[in-house]
Amino acid sequence: MFNFFKKFSKRINNSETGIFDPYIPIKLNKKIDQLEVEWVEPSFSEEHFSDIKPHKERHIPLKTLSVIFALVLISRLLTLQITHGQEYQAKSENNRLKAVKIVPPRGLIYDSSGQSLVKNTPSYSVIVQPQELPKDEGARNELLLKLSKIINVSHQELINTVNEARKNKHSETVVAEGIDREKSMALELKLNNFSGVSLEKSPIRLYSDLPSLGHITGYIGKVTKEEKDEDNSLLSTGYIGKYGIEKIYDQILRGKTGIETIEIDSFGRALRSVGNVPAIPGESIYLSLDSSLQRQTALALAEAIKKMEATSGAAVALDPSNGEVLAMVSFPYYDINLFSPNNRSKNLQKVLTDPLAPLVNRAISGQYPSGSTIKPFVAAAALEEKVITETTRVDTSAGKISVGPWTFSDWKRHGVVDVRQAIAESNNIFFYTLGGGYGDIKGLGARKLTDYLQNFGLGKITGVDLTGEAKGNIPTPEWKKRVFNESWYVGDTYNTSIGQGGLLLTPLQLAVSTSSFANGGNIYKPHFLRKYVSSSGKISEYKPEIINSNVVSKHFTQVVREGMRRVVTGGSATRTFGNFKIEVAAKTGTAQFSASKKNTHSWITAFAPYDNPKIIVAVIVEGGGTGFTAAAPVAKNMLENFFKLPITPIIPQ
Repeated sequence: MFNFFKKFSKRINNSETGIFDPYIPIKLNKKIDQLEVEWVEPSFSEEHFSDIKPHKERHIPLKTLSVIFALVLISRLLTLQITHGQEYQAKSENNRLKAVKIVPPRGLIYDSSGQSLVKNTPSYSVIVQPQELPKDEGARNELLLKLSKIINVSHQELINTVNEARKNKHSETVVAEGIDREKSMALELKLNNFSGVSLEKSPIRLYSDLPSLGHITGYIGKVTKEEKDEDNSLLSTGYIGKYGIEKIYDQILRGKTGIETIEIDSFGRALRSVGNVPAIPGESIYLSLDSSLQRQTALALAEAIKKMEATSGAAVALDPSNGEVLAMVSFPYYDINLFSPNNRSKNLQKVLTDPLAPLVNRAISGQYPSGSTIKPFVAAAALEEKVITETTRVDTSAGKISVGPWTFSDWKRHGVVDVRQAIAESNNIFFYTLGGGYGDIKGLGARKLTDYLQNFGLGKITGVDLTGEAKGNIPTPEWKKRVFNESWYVGDTYNTSIGQGGLLLTPLQLAVSTSSFANGGNIYKPHFLRKYVSSSGKISEYKPEIINSNVVSKHFTQVVREGMRRVVTGGSATRTFGNFKIEVAAKTGTAQFSASKKNTHSWITAFAPYDNPKIIVAVIVEGGGTGFTAAAPVAKNMLENFFKLPITPIIPQ
């Protein structure tokens, strides 16, 4: 029995080492002289019993009590070992094991030919775990002072960053980033003895120099508190897509985080890896973007803007058979690499404060009066509603019409024309009549006109896989009352019918809607995504989506196509495309955007080949004059590049 207590006392004394012993309660994990153990008495010695003859009648109860006491003690020890053993063992393990999240490599982005548009370049970040820092404020600030000198950050800034992380209950926070491989090796040695500080891989995105690419791919940025609260799978020190393709397909690109369990010492230093759950790399995305066409479009648009002394513009190219975006340029554009952590400088600040707003993607966010590019849709609606037939002829010789005290003029006297010729010559009087009515022709009226334009997809979000798309505007009597507190007049319907007044479109909308004339009646949802591929080689392909079809009959669609073909063979685009080797159909537009007739946007939309279109383009040059002046030469260059023809110089007509 005495041997038992000696052994037990020895086990207790082991607690002086500070090592947790799962065989005894946590309360006993103290120094022996601090314990209050009622059953250990100083009288348990030979001297205590000397010269005393035990009474026979007391001998049995004493033995019995000793046995009972031993059984109770053993029972208690067994309870701790068996019942709570796993619990205490888990607590012990947690005190020496640390779970480190493994950030997966982000998926890459390629163009239609497999050319890389976005890569990952090696980079490192310094991470602080606030809960691992010294609890004492003085010691903590001393550590941060030393760290601030190593990473070249002000001491106060570092304290503020850490305190903010503690306040928001973040387990980790980034205090330095964009560190290259060479510097990271030297830095790792210096940080080795810093408790709660580590160096982690955080690759930087490196984007191609393809013009206007930033408007398409977008960029990534640090995870915010709001984003972390919304999606707990995000790392507080990680990055997430903030704009463009990077944001739309972030879930695909970022992969799944892994976890490595490492053993650490009492100073928080890693000793060894004891297991891990591998990270799953992000999937790579292949876009429909044609890099060659993108580059030529940017060059042509910039040249036209320069020669016309304009300021900005946009151009889009689609495959009308499935809605794939082949090119998209917004001018001015910017270098997306300015958003890289190690590139943020005064150049980025210039971009952010530039009055021409290069960050805005005018192809999807710019909202402009459409000018005469709206006329094919008005013609199709009037034919479908039997306002006219394809052979109806209207006398527009006067060059103007009058309604009460108001006169609505044309840009020239056209004579007697039918719908095909009216499209070719961009006859305003003819389309005033189709929209609001005049003489014997009743016209569509504001309500039907609005309905048809919206059915063609105008004044609506197209759903393209980018961020920041604007929906434009199709004016209605309700809209005018709400915005201007004025009534709607027939003159408002006239203005809408020729693409003026409150009507606003984006270049992408115009291309998407006009593609229904190119392909025979289908309106496809525009998209950049062609497919995405996992690290194991699994391919997931995008399936084209039709958002509307056959807004008007195929016959009337063909009538409109014929009118657009005449724009090239004898209308406003003849100078540009008259001798083009491939048959083109087009519609130009001149959109007035202020009281002065000199303040006009130059528009064109065109598709080719006429019999089996493979491409449709829409171009706007802000302040570029008439449609055939600036926009048409840009469209021509785009088609030349697409069909591998010699590129002609941009010469404003």
